[in-house]
Amino acid sequence: MAYNLNATNWRGIARSSGSAYAPSEYTASEIDPKEEEDWDDWERESAYDADPKCLFCSDVFDLPEDAFHHCKEAHGFDFLAVKRSLGLDFYKCIRMINYIRKQVLLKPDLANTKEFTLTGTEDFWEDDELLQPVLEDDALLFAFEELEVADDDQLQKEEERHRSANKIDFSSIKPNTELESQLLQMLKNSSENSKQLQQQFEEYKNMVKSTFLSNIIDDTRSVRTDGVPKIKEDPVNYYFEGYAQNDIHEQMLKDKARTEAYRDFMYENKDVFKDKTVLDVGCGTGILSMFAAKAGAKKVFAVDNSNIVEKARANIKENGLDRTITVIRGKVEEIPLPVSQVDIIVSEWMGYFLLFEAMLDSVLVARNRWLAPNGIMAPSQTRILMAALDDEDLKNDRFNFWDDVYGFKMSAMKEPVLNEALVEFIKPHTVISSTATLKDLYLQQIVVKQLDFSSKFEIEVLRDGTVYAFGGWFDTWFTRDGHPIPLAQQAQKVQGETYLTTSPFGEDTHWKQTIFVLQKPIPVQRGTKIHGVFTCHKGLDNPRELECGIQYSVDDSTDVCVQNFTLRS
Repeated sequence: MAYNLNATNWRGIARSSGSAYAPSEYTASEIDPKEEEDWDDWERESAYDADPKCLFCSDVFDLPEDAFHHCKEAHGFDFLAVKRSLGLDFYKCIRMINYIRKQVLLKPDLANTKEFTLTGTEDFWEDDELLQPVLEDDALLFAFEELEVADDDQLQKEEERHRSANKIDFSSIKPNTELESQLLQMLKNSSENSKQLQQQFEEYKNMVKSTFLSNIIDDTRSVRTDGVPKIKEDPVNYYFEGYAQNDIHEQMLKDKARTEAYRDFMYENKDVFKDKTVLDVGCGTGILSMFAAKAGAKKVFAVDNSNIVEKARANIKENGLDRTITVIRGKVEEIPLPVSQVDIIVSEWMGYFLLFEAMLDSVLVARNRWLAPNGIMAPSQTRILMAALDDEDLKNDRFNFWDDVYGFKMSAMKEPVLNEALVEFIKPHTVISSTATLKDLYLQQIVVKQLDFSSKFEIEVLRDGTVYAFGGWFDTWFTRDGHPIPLAQQAQKVQGETYLTTSPFGEDTHWKQTIFVLQKPIPVQRGTKIHGVFTCHKGLDNPRELECGIQYSVDDSTDVCVQNFTLRS
């Protein structure tokens, strides 16, 4: 997946390959018509966005107090008693509710036991991640303090009677001196101030709770109720929200080379997927999850942290696959799964120049958390390649253009061209050299720190000309057993394995290629060798961007050129 913060520029629309996208052979399942709602249902409006749900099972109730009572009677967990016995404040109660819900996702059998206990010494009590709702619109988060009101009603009445019995009747006091009059007035003022302060405190406390809950619930949604995406300053949140838009998914799905590579791997290896548990990281519209389900997977978990999951859930249900596929919203670094391991992880994580977006980091986290010892990563292997380009038109169009703009020089406009990598299609005839492998990624074993790399390279010029730029792209393999393909065999498709290339010599993809325009063109002859070091690491300001450096020299020359580039959104 490649994501550009400019909505009109996302992932670039792939050029037509001359043939229409083949429609699926599977027709959508019929949608059951909704039953006519009773008029009474329209008149009854719940105070909550979703029906109160039990902490341990799937039962829902009309009122939160009914849900808490059910927890006590059916599951042996007395929420109010635990709150009192452990002296839990408002925030710890929030953490406790979310902790229990997470535990139930991890261990569904908790619904069948009455032995769930908390001692107050658990690690989760100070975990601020548990202030984020596990269940969207969780009515129990808003209502747990209301239990105190109902349960303490009798106590409050007794306290009120006690206060009334001890209440001072100022009208019965007759001061005898001026000093006594002053003291009596001070006592009256003190009593009234105390009442006002108590009332103000209660109002402030309620305001804080209401604001807090509204914020944490709202943070789980990436679009407003009118469907307009929220714009946040946080580039990480903006990244996920970008994937809630339709157009980016339409572009990816219409990329035949991309989508059909995943489809072919799964459909042509149904024996590999039969009765397996599959995890789809960054599921988007749910297309890969549905491929996996159709290939025979027993269970598929489709995970995405974007609001697109709501559409994925609808797509999956429409195609009658909701019994096989479970959609989960959240980051794989944070969510629980109701299984201890999965057999296969599928993910379309690739970005421009392969590593743009840093989504592979999350996929590797998922691998470390859940992939079975003999599990398969799909794709299983990728590599980044680079060659020299003789493309004077590109240099003139993007760089020399600024030397004469309607008779004016605009040299300051050249800087972005020399400092930013371009994502464009490379004309195949402009490739003037052999291809060098910059990075080979075997996804079963590679670790996150290896995604920042420095690699020596050497390419040989194949004809006389001028090198105006370097061009980069990536190749991808899907293997049945997840075993690595030796580098020598990766120059072409391996028999029996699924292969996807973003090379300028292959079918066009939405990834295009990545171009690094050189400040100083290099005149070359056939046989000239260009060698150097290519470095690549995550952006310092935005870790989803890439910062690249190319240090190179020609043949045996001692002149070394260095140029740095940023692949930015």
